[in-house]
Amino acid sequence: MTNVATTVSVKIPPQVLKRIPAAGHGRSGFILQAIEEKLMRQQRVEWKPTTERGHKLAALLAKGKKERYPLLNDEQFEQELRERRGRNF
Repeated sequence: MTNVATTVSVKIPPQVLKRIPAAGHGRSGFILQAIEEKLMRQQRVEWKPTTERGHKLAALLAKGKKERYPLLNDEQFEQELRERRGRNF
């Protein structure tokens, strides 16, 4: 798997810009670390159905859970893919 970076342009207020490292002195790393820390602190919100349609979808997801889990590792995934394509070599 390759790591691909995407350039993102943001507007930063001057008072914040003064407090972060200068360009070429770790600014990108500082911003990435701050974003990662913020994301780690956020709790994942679990979906809870509130409508009849949502309850039906939740039931379908629960029925199919044993087909989706446990997840395959890379080698198992490649083997499954070869089998489905009919090329098991």
